[in-house]
Amino acid sequence: MSTRHECLRRLTSRLGDELVVTGPGATARELCALNDRDGNLYRVYMGGVVPMALGLALALPHRQVIALDGDGSLLMGLTILPVVGHYKPKNLLVIVFDNGIYEGAGKHPTLTARDTSLAAIARAVGIQAGRETTDVEAFEQALDLALQANEIGFLVVKVDPGSQAPYAGLDGVENKYRFIRHIEKTESVRVFEPPARKSTR
Repeated sequence: MSTRHECLRRLTSRLGDELVVTGPGATARELCALNDRDGNLYRVYMGGVVPMALGLALALPHRQVIALDGDGSLLMGLTILPVVGHYKPKNLLVIVFDNGIYEGAGKHPTLTARDTSLAAIARAVGIQAGRETTDVEAFEQALDLALQANEIGFLVVKVDPGSQAPYAGLDGVENKYRFIRHIEKTESVRVFEPPARKSTR
């Protein structure tokens, strides 16, 4: 199998102005170490990565949005997949790093370590591009196809457990403001309203 770190390295070499959303675990640390950028939103709560990315993709249909999730996180919020399958935003790519365990919570096995296939679930709810890979080269080929295709992408990558990035504190509040300011600047929109002026009377 491959490592998440190597897959992320292949991904970051292809990033341009895409918006990238990650979960709270090692994916955020590794992505930050490899390619920290204003368009990265780190550490969205477990089960919330794909919903957040879906919302961004629907709100900004001309902008590529990439969700980087884990098997444990996606399993906590599987109800979002039928919604994704219904809307099928062509600018959304979901990448699930599946190591078969809840790595940050005692390394207990997830159901994907048994007989659950997230790619098969995705296809069953209408995401026909649902694919699964087990090595870096296959991931790279599937990634290129997904980035070039004019359809929603869904890639499950079987990876070995473990992280290749040291633990580093990521300021969630600062990251949120940096990410939104980046959208404001690149989309010429206002998301945050300025604080109301206090009356001098």
